[in-house]
Amino acid sequence: MKKVIPCLFTSGNLAFGLISMMMTLKGMYMWAGICILLAMVCDACDGRSARALGVAGEFGKELDSLSDVVSFGAAAAFLIYGYALQHLGWWGAIPAVIYAALGGIRLARFNLNTGVVHGYFQGMPIPNGGGLIAMYAISGVHLPEGLIAVLVIALGYHLVSNVHNPDFKGNSPDVLHPVALAGAVIIGILVLVFADWHLFWTMPFFLYIIFGLINTAMNSRKNKGVQ
Repeated sequence: MKKVIPCLFTSGNLAFGLISMMMTLKGMYMWAGICILLAMVCDACDGRSARALGVAGEFGKELDSLSDVVSFGAAAAFLIYGYALQHLGWWGAIPAVIYAALGGIRLARFNLNTGVVHGYFQGMPIPNGGGLIAMYAISGVHLPEGLIAVLVIALGYHLVSNVHNPDFKGNSPDVLHPVALAGAVIIGILVLVFADWHLFWTMPFFLYIIFGLINTAMNSRKNKGVQ
């Protein structure tokens, strides 16, 4: 019975991802985004419940990855195409497909490296990418389509990059620089001022990305200086 509870959360993640795609098909982009956020809640609960109940295992890990690639890879790509890129036709589909494909690669690498990488995420965790896309659709903001296409490809690349993003478990080998956080906040404020303040809702996901980039750059520079 204990094993059922984490699987229910994981199945909820998968179900909300599928419902999100249905909402996108109907043009209900805000609800599609909300479904991705609900999938994130389920994703946050499945692993924690499995560890708390002492039933974590390979089956749950594989099912979780499958659900993640649907909800935060395919559903998020489907949403950004429907909400922001469909008027570009096939040119708009390409960034969405690239994002989804790189999301699958990111999850495969994550599963292979769980015994090697500790204390941080190598590349952006895919729920963060899905959450950013979801909040962008919920915000109702429409930035230039060409810009969104470039940003979606960049977001996909970040999934498989070697940037160290904090996992907030307190055992990171990387120094977390307050200056990196301050820099991320300043960039976020500039985006809100010069783009659209309604993008405020995307800021938690956006700041996480920017902080990871700046912090990794600072640590790399520091390590080179030590050498």
